[in-house]
Amino acid sequence: MRIAILTLPLHVNFGGILQCYALQTILERKGHEVFVLHTGSEEVDYKTRAGLFVKRLIKTILRMESKFYGCKTEREIIQKYTQAFIRKYIHLLNVRDLSLSKENDFDAIVVGSDQIWRPAYYQPIANAYLKFAKDWTSVKRVAYAASFGTNKWEYTRQETEECASLLKLFDMVSVRERAGIDLCKKYLGVEAVQVLDPTLLLSKEDYLKLIDQSDVEKHDAGLFCYFLDETPEKTELVKKMAKENGWKYFQANNPNIELPLYFERRIQTPVEQWIAGFRDASFVVTDSFHGCVFSILFKKDFVAILNKERGSDRFYSLLEVFGLQDRLITDLRELKEKESIILSPVNYELVYVKYRRLVTDSHFFLETALRVN
Repeated sequence: MRIAILTLPLHVNFGGILQCYALQTILERKGHEVFVLHTGSEEVDYKTRAGLFVKRLIKTILRMESKFYGCKTEREIIQKYTQAFIRKYIHLLNVRDLSLSKENDFDAIVVGSDQIWRPAYYQPIANAYLKFAKDWTSVKRVAYAASFGTNKWEYTRQETEECASLLKLFDMVSVRERAGIDLCKKYLGVEAVQVLDPTLLLSKEDYLKLIDQSDVEKHDAGLFCYFLDETPEKTELVKKMAKENGWKYFQANNPNIELPLYFERRIQTPVEQWIAGFRDASFVVTDSFHGCVFSILFKKDFVAILNKERGSDRFYSLLEVFGLQDRLITDLRELKEKESIILSPVNYELVYVKYRRLVTDSHFFLETALRVN
């Protein structure tokens, strides 16, 4: 079967890139030919690139830039490592406009995962429900682990009505969070089931193979921190924990990525280096959903700091399903109160009993949804 994946744009977010890679890989292992729809054009015209070349040459000569980047745009420079991973491992199908896609291009379209159904992250939101394919009759439509990111409804009335009619055309619908089941039923009039994020369908060994195929730094065991939204308070907390427990402290991402700094200070680290951080960690501190996911995959003790702005329900839903809700703190002041629980080892034997069952259920959903009638 020829399958297209529709997900959020892939830029510098490790979790977003790896959930796409994982879903593509799982579908390919099931015997399908898989492509990831890449919309929009990032091409820069010749005149603009020529201007960039001259500017960069002058700045390099004047030593205003430490390295000559030729005619590359700031975005290309910041994303150079993550885009290298994407080009190597993800089969992008460039489509300038989804409405130009044709029905006979695919046998099925899988929407998901990540917060593809959150209007703040994807627009026009109706396309996340395959508006561009609404008249197609021969293509299977499947939502796999699609996420709203929150338990609150963020759609306008018009968006709700349009997306509800489009979702009713889907063959099968699954969501990543438990709250997504209720949102689908209450606002979109569709029954959904909960499945695992695609990254959890691959094993630790699958991710270690990616590291083995690259040249990444190995850290001494210690406290690994991965923050999407770093603050002085979080940094101080990590340093304090490291000192009190005799751990070295390291991170494998660039915390400056979204700050208004010169682009050379915002280059994101390689995806493989980020994965290696979990391999090498003794303990993980994170405010990221996928930071929690990879802590579980690599069986690491960890604490999760709730990241409300990026979606609270993602954390609650993930950790509760594995019985790890005690690992979540909603406020840095909670750390002292829950320190004895947080610093105690995770019972991964018990966690993995639940994990293996959920992996089986998630595979069954995909196989059922894509079964040829």
